[in-house]
Amino acid sequence: MLSHIPSILQLTSLLHQHGIQDVVLCPGSRNAPICHTLSQTGLFRCHPITDERSAGFFAIGTALATQRPVAVCVTSGSALVNLHPAVCEAFYQQLPLVVISADRPAAWIGQMDGQTLPQPGVFGSMAKMSVTLPECHDKTEEWYCNRLINEALLACTHHVAGPVHLNVPLSEPLYEFTADHLPMARLIQRGSLQDTQLMASHLQGCRHACILIGQMPPHQLESSLLEHVRQQDYCLIGETLSNASPLDANPSEIDWDRMPHLDLVITLGGHVIHKAMKQWLRANPPREHWHVSPEGSIADLFCCQTLCVESTPKAFLQEMTRHGMEHLTLPRLTTAPIPSVVSRLLDLLPDNAVLHLANSSTVRYAQHHKIPLTITVCCNRGINGIEGSMSSAVGYASATPERPNFLVIGDLSFFYDQNALWNTQLPHNLHILLLNNGGGGIFNTLPIPSDDESQRIIRASHTTTACSVARQYGLDYLYGEEHLETFVHFTSSIILEVRL
Repeated sequence: MLSHIPSILQLTSLLHQHGIQDVVLCPGSRNAPICHTLSQTGLFRCHPITDERSAGFFAIGTALATQRPVAVCVTSGSALVNLHPAVCEAFYQQLPLVVISADRPAAWIGQMDGQTLPQPGVFGSMAKMSVTLPECHDKTEEWYCNRLINEALLACTHHVAGPVHLNVPLSEPLYEFTADHLPMARLIQRGSLQDTQLMASHLQGCRHACILIGQMPPHQLESSLLEHVRQQDYCLIGETLSNASPLDANPSEIDWDRMPHLDLVITLGGHVIHKAMKQWLRANPPREHWHVSPEGSIADLFCCQTLCVESTPKAFLQEMTRHGMEHLTLPRLTTAPIPSVVSRLLDLLPDNAVLHLANSSTVRYAQHHKIPLTITVCCNRGINGIEGSMSSAVGYASATPERPNFLVIGDLSFFYDQNALWNTQLPHNLHILLLNNGGGGIFNTLPIPSDDESQRIIRASHTTTACSVARQYGLDYLYGEEHLETFVHFTSSIILEVRL
């Protein structure tokens, strides 16, 4: 029988699935359930060694001889730091050493409990990756545990091999061995376009596929290439920030409640905005989720990633045109209402314009509007914060004096970042559409109390306007949607404020 502890079962399953055959086991009480489970499965060659210093170098010798990753498991406290010389040696010899350390729960570190020291990150820069596993009290922690183990074991052999450290906190009871089998833990693999056999094996049995394009700079994907991919019956769904066309749909146009189940979702580019789509894919996970990135990084957005493809999006799409799919019909939504001033502005934008979208409501409004590919769309979605939207637009406008730049921004973002206009080289080609609804409009969707005090604190209600800000920094200023056409064709930097 095996340990009842979920993190140990996942770790054991994934060590086997990632091809590890040799494990060095050092004695101890805290790591006893790990050692017992590893030895009882019959999946590994187990090497019991008492001295951790010797155990680390024994593992190095085994890795040198087999040219495969080797794991070494120790108990908590000083046992772990006794591996430090071997970890350093593995780092400089570029050998795939997997260090597994049992640990006390974090609450007991530094509380005079036995065999405790701060173990996470103890090897510093000598480890390619260090992770501390959660204790898996719910499904979210089980998913997180699975992802961390996959990430660490993939890092061990990625490009240049080296040591990785998996720290495993364990709460009592430690010695309940009630599991009669290992779970089939989700395996994430990494491949490249040269791994045609690996990719073909993942494609096998996939009928309905969707390629989802997140935020990307303009001109990364040619229209002719995207059209070729569509002809293979891949469904192309792209965010407004993808700067890509032609597409089958924007996520905001799809009725996700009536969406057929997908066998394969492939994500390209950066951040995905549409919340309903993310929630639907997490609730209805496809059998396969591939993420394509030049670094081959894990981006497990839908909690079901199976493959990291190390490739540029362009090269990947060129390869995928060799593999056809069955046609997928998308259930459509009627267009969601957006403020008329935003819709009208997007219709009036010149063909060579740059559209800057501040975070929150403004970027979501734009998702519901067809924006021509001749217009470049920018937004700070890397971390999605309120700060810096206007500063980034000012910087972009300064670097593109030949193009009109339009910023659509809410009031909190505008006033938070008004120092963007405190600039002696303020460009003359920036048009700022300020949507002022007297606070954070998105907070109206939250189930918060409607009393005045809650609105003042959470929604940041205010009565401020931008008139004095425009005057202070020497920008022209208009108020009211009726001035929209004048605003669009204005020949110097200007603010148009509209009350929503």
